[in-house]
Amino acid sequence: MSADRSTEADEDGPSWDIETLEDLIRVPNFHDWMDLRVVDVEPGEATIWLPYREELVGNPKIPSIHGGILAGLIDLAGGAATFTLTNAPTPTIDLRIDYVRPALQRNTVAAAEIVNAGSTIAFVDVDVLQLPEDAGITEPDQVDPEQLDEVGKLVATGRATYSTKNAKPEAGPDDIPIG
Repeated sequence: MSADRSTEADEDGPSWDIETLEDLIRVPNFHDWMDLRVVDVEPGEATIWLPYREELVGNPKIPSIHGGILAGLIDLAGGAATFTLTNAPTPTIDLRIDYVRPALQRNTVAAAEIVNAGSTIAFVDVDVLQLPEDAGITEPDQVDPEQLDEVGKLVATGRATYSTKNAKPEAGPDDIPIG
């Protein structure tokens, strides 16, 4: 990803500016409360940063981030990846999550990639990884999506299905990826 935080248009879909997608994602109050940041966006892919804070903890004995927060992150990243192709709201049809290990007190990243998209449905795989403290990654713009699998520790994985039937050539001002 280039330093200007934008993507190039290609035959697979429209060009997306990271800040624009981030602004759209943060419209619903819950998403804004999560304080999400878009790390990377390509047609059919989105990488979303969730900064750690105590309000996210579901089990203070471990402490670990609540599974519902991770589910929301998976759903949002998958919806954003689908939105890059549809330019329209992408309602969730189905969401399945496997929790691999507790998500501890660390910044967390969700990397979503469309597996298959048709005229009515898109299937998206999402990996949720936590970044080790010794990696020195404290801000979203320090994340290299190409090296996430090497640096991050998998805490959850999800498969989501989204409606693509309202796809249109260009996004409008009232379009929100998911909500």
